[in-house]
Amino acid sequence: MEMQKPSTDPETVTGASTGTVAKSVNINTSVSANNMQSKKKDRDFAEHLEAYLARRDGVDKVLKIARYSAKIILASSVVSKDALLAKRLKDFDASLGVSRKAFRLGKFIQDYNALKKVSLDSKEGILEIVAYGGDGIYYFVEQFTWLIKAGLIDDRYSAKLQMLSAWTELIGYCGSIAAKGLQISALRKKQSVLASKISGVTGEAQISDKYAAEISQLREKQVLKVVSIIQDFADGLLALADIRNGKGTLSNPLLLASAGLLSALISAQKNWSSS
Repeated sequence: MEMQKPSTDPETVTGASTGTVAKSVNINTSVSANNMQSKKKDRDFAEHLEAYLARRDGVDKVLKIARYSAKIILASSVVSKDALLAKRLKDFDASLGVSRKAFRLGKFIQDYNALKKVSLDSKEGILEIVAYGGDGIYYFVEQFTWLIKAGLIDDRYSAKLQMLSAWTELIGYCGSIAAKGLQISALRKKQSVLASKISGVTGEAQISDKYAAEISQLREKQVLKVVSIIQDFADGLLALADIRNGKGTLSNPLLLASAGLLSALISAQKNWSSS
């Protein structure tokens, strides 16, 4: 769950005497960013894959894709429940579940560090506290769940820890979805302001193009936020199913497996783009 920090425009901060310097810095920064993006695009696939798998989240998402693909096969009628392949897929699913928990060791520290940077001066800040707080507690509890699965802690605590884990995860997703909803609303307002500036500009093609480029960037950010909300809804559905112990219409095995796979694919694409 990523929260966007407000950016500062150097041209509005600096005075008239330093405007040229600010613009020069902006140009150099954008050129450097474009060069980095160009290098990433030109990078060999094997090198890109190496960088992706060197990250904890990269490996975790590969395991998640494999696990929920197996769950989809088990939930569908592709394989008979009594077949040997079905048993092997169940064992594969269980093994991947334990492996993924091991990869989350210490991941709650990311949320703790994010919490320290949150400002409580706005609704979005309060929602970020809920999002990062719920997510952090979830990852912290998951460490003990892993130790139970690994056999180091008595499994009599398993049910309570799993319920606590599911509740905190769901609360975190609710906070994240609400915060991203506010961010999308803010992005739309910025687009409207820029659109009105374009309509008010006559005979200044360079300025109009600048505003149009900014609107395009804002739309890209908006799309990413919407996709992230879809992912949160998918993961939230899985957490809700854990809370309800697999009961209810929203706990259909094929539906849950599909939601898990959708979330995994979205995460994998994000990590692939940033690696």
